Order: sequence, then structure tokens, then C-alpha cells
Amino acid sequence: MPTFLIHRPDDETQVIKLNKETVTIGRRDDNDVVIDDVFVSRKHAELSRKGERYMIKDCKSRYGTFLNGSTIDEAEVNYGDEIQLGNTVITFVDEERLNQVTLRKTPTRKVGAPLDLIEKLDQIKKQVTEGDPQGAILRSLNELNTGFAIYEKKLSEAERSKEVASTLCEVGKIINFVFDLNVLLNLLMDLALKILQARRGFIMLHDPTGHTLRVKVARNMGGDLEPLKPTGISQTIAWQAFSTSQVVNTDDATQDDRFKAQESVISYAIGSVICVPLVSKDQGTIGVMYLDNPVTQKPFSGNDIEFMQSFVSQAAIAIENAQLYEKIKEEEKIRERLQRFFSPSVVKKIMSEEGGVALGGENRIATILFCDIRGYTSLVEKIDSHIAVQILNDFLSSMSEEVFIHEGTLDKYIGDCVMAIFGAPVAHPDDPLRAVKAALGMKSRVQQLKQQWHEKLDIAEVETFDIGIGVHTGEVIAGNVGNIKRMEYTVVSTAVNLASRLEGVAERGQILISHVTYDQVKEFIETRKLPPVSLKNISKPVQIYEVSDLKQQAVSTKQ
Repeated sequence: MPTFLIHRPDDETQVIKLNKETVTIGRRDDNDVVIDDVFVSRKHAELSRKGERYMIKDCKSRYGTFLNGSTIDEAEVNYGDEIQLGNTVITFVDEERLNQVTLRKTPTRKVGAPLDLIEKLDQIKKQVTEGDPQGAILRSLNELNTGFAIYEKKLSEAERSKEVASTLCEVGKIINFVFDLNVLLNLLMDLALKILQARRGFIMLHDPTGHTLRVKVARNMGGDLEPLKPTGISQTIAWQAFSTSQVVNTDDATQDDRFKAQESVISYAIGSVICVPLVSKDQGTIGVMYLDNPVTQKPFSGNDIEFMQSFVSQAAIAIENAQLYEKIKEEEKIRERLQRFFSPSVVKKIMSEEGGVALGGENRIATILFCDIRGYTSLVEKIDSHIAVQILNDFLSSMSEEVFIHEGTLDKYIGDCVMAIFGAPVAHPDDPLRAVKAALGMKSRVQQLKQQWHEKLDIAEVETFDIGIGVHTGEVIAGNVGNIKRMEYTVVSTAVNLASRLEGVAERGQILISHVTYDQVKEFIETRKLPPVSLKNISKPVQIYEVSDLKQQAVSTKQ
């Protein structure tokens, strides 16, 4: 049985029996013979049996494959021959003759060590002068020829690396300034196809909600992606690259046992394939980029694969940035909507809580405040309409600020009426007191506004402008109503109706609170008990109190 004797410097000799028709050799774990040598490529070489002969083929490795000291692309190998991969020497022997083999301990050519050309030329001159003992000149010339071949290969690799680096630099300049995800994905697809001269391709991103890969952009894929067939070549390779976070590639899918039976391989005569995972530093594998060529085109090279890995690394960062940008934009839209109704501190809390803006409702105990203008209609009849709008905007803005100061929620404007909630969506233990403080603040602000309007607008009629406020505490159903694009937070219950009715019976400059609210704030406020009132759609008369001011101990905590 053919056998490999593998020896690395300072290591024990390893004996591997070759019991397969084709044996792959390389650094990657999925090879038949795995060699731990940094100068050995992931899939470096392949030994195959053809009748009674054995052939060794280099698989486009970075540092080449050597047979008896000479670099080869493909050559016949005989028992006793020495194969060098990187700095690892392998002797190809017959199992029955193991004891007759003298194993070379060091490689013929040290990979990574430069060949001293001057010294080698001087050695050849000396050998020419002294004669040619046992073919020494020929061996030296072969070694020199090998050295030149390595230098030529390294020069080609250096030029290729420079070209790749330059291309990646230009790609980075382009893609890192595109924040629209759809535009970015299309740009990435077109760049990859153009640079690698591939025929077809697609980008798939992972959808964590359904643990699926979704096609985001595709080129020349025909109808096999819409919908994506579970048994299709695209899905098979994509999931393999995604789940293993490893590059999947083949030189000819029609001859590859993994893929040749797939319908799309046969239909499209798919030859070479590269599928590279998109790996994010923070999120892990977020998708894949796939390219293929028909069998009639030149297969992708090892350099193409390395380029794609570097390209996709940049692409993953750009995609992650674009996704983050979209998320920030969406959050800003939500934040802008929320800031119309909530104080900054409440908005921050809502945004920080997962599902904080979801649709739905919940039972809460909240304090509801209604504040309405008295005398606005008669005022509008006496002044210019533009000034009337300015006065209304000043009023609504000032009242909203007072609500936000006490961390209440601005539920809505109802014409010239303001509705506010204290206790939803964020509750405080002193929400009833916060509502009363806000009411007193509104009353004070109205007096300030009237003074400003009188001075700036020179309108004496503003003296007729005043407000009435009603406050009640009770159980409500609080939640977001509408849809995710247009959503409003509100509360509904009979408690809301009662607060509105209290505002309706309040006179100019009067703050009325229900007995429920009074019981929770009486230690902190100055009030006057009023006779119970009968309110529309409220079955029993309601005991009410008029708030005049805060007591001294509450003033010290006023916000």
C-alpha cells in the first residue's frame, strides 16, 4: 500500500497509509493529510491514482510544491521520491519497504529563507573549475533555477498583493461613505462581479426573527432565487458558508460530489464557485456573498479567493454601519414622535426599554389633567387672525413645557385644550402631586404670557384670556394606538371623562381636583372645599376642591 512518511524539523516521523484514490494535503482540517506548517496552504496539493501511476498536483498553493527539489504543477511520483510542501518533507514509499528508506531530515529548499544568488554562482564557478564531480553543477543549476522560479513567483505575488491592496483601498473609499443599505448592497455586488469577472452572484443577509437567509440583491440568477428553493445550489452553499463561517469554493461544481447532483448546477452548467461569509465583529456572521462562473469560463484562482475574503471583510463592516445608520434613523423618527408628547427623561426611558414603543395597552393608575382657555373665542374676534394663532401657539408650547418639567405625558391638544397624563407610561409615587404642581405652574405661566403679549403685541384684550383646569386620579387603560409608522400614546377610561368634566365646570383661573386626587395630595396643598357637583355621564355627584397654592413643605420640592 502506498504510504507517506512525513517529517518536519524537530518532529517525529509520521506514517500515513494512503487508502483512497485521491488524497488531499494541506493545512485545513478537512484535508486527508493535515500538515501544521505556516508555509503550507489550506489545500496545498493532491495525490491521485491513475491506473498504476500516482500523480501529485499543486492546488494553486502560495509557496509551491516541490518534487525531488524541483517545483511542479503536476507530475508523476514514484516510490522513494521526496515531496516538499512548505518546510515539510514527505517521502512517498511502498508500505512493504519502510525499513529500506532513508528519510531526509531537512527540506531541499527552505521556504521563507532567501536564496543567496551570489554565493550560489560562486559555488557553480568553483565546480566548473574543479570539474563536475557526480553532477554537482547540474544539481546547483537546478537549485538556482528553482530559486529564480521562487523569486519570480514572489514578485508576481507582490505585484498582485499591491494590486489587491490598491483595489481594496479604492473600494473602501467608495463603500464606507454609502449609508443607504439597498444602494450599498447593489454597489458591493457590482464591484465583486466586475473585479473577479464573475458571471452571477447574490448577497444574502440573515434574518434573526425567522433564522433564515434572505436574498437582498442578485445578478443573473434567473428564477431560482424567487422564491429561493431549499434544495437549490444557492441555498446549499449559502447555508454551508453561513453556518460554518468558512469560505465554500469549488473549481467545477459539475464534478464536485457535494453539488453536481443539484438541479441548478446542471441547468446553468455552474463551474467555479466562491461563497464567503459576511462576518461582523459585534454580530457574528450576518450573511454571505456568492459568486459563480459557468464551466466554460476560467475558474477562480487562489488569489481570487483571498481577495474576496478581504473584500467581504470590508463589506461586512460597511453593511453593519449601514444597518446601524438605518436603525439610528428609525430611532430618531420614533424619538421625534415621542418628544411631541413626553419629556426628554421619559423619552430616554421608553427608548432604553425593549419593546417600549410596542402597540398594546395596560391597566394603570394615573392622574389626568385637562387645561382649557377661557375667553379665547371672544379674544379672537377682536384681534388679527395671525396674532391669534401666535397667542395659541405660545400658550400650547408654554403649557407643554410645564407638563414636561414635572415628567408628565402630553396626551394631545384638543383645539385650545391641553390633556396631560401623570403616571403613564412612566409612573412616579407622587404623580397626583406632580399633576397639581403642573396645574399651578400653568396658572402662573398664563399670567406671564399675558404680560408678554401685552408688551410685545400691544393688545389690551389679552386681559380677558385665562384658563380652567380639572384634575382627577383613577384607573386607566394606557398604551400605543395606531401602527408603528403613526402611533399615539393615550389613555382611556371613565377617569379621563371625569377629569374633562371637572375642567368643564372650572371657572376662570380655577383649578379643580376630585376627592380621589385630594386624598393623595392634601398634606401638600392649600385648598378650599366646594359643594359636590353633578357631572354629565357621571352617575353620582363628585366632591371637588379648589387648589390655591402649595404648602410650605411642598414648595421646597417644587421642580
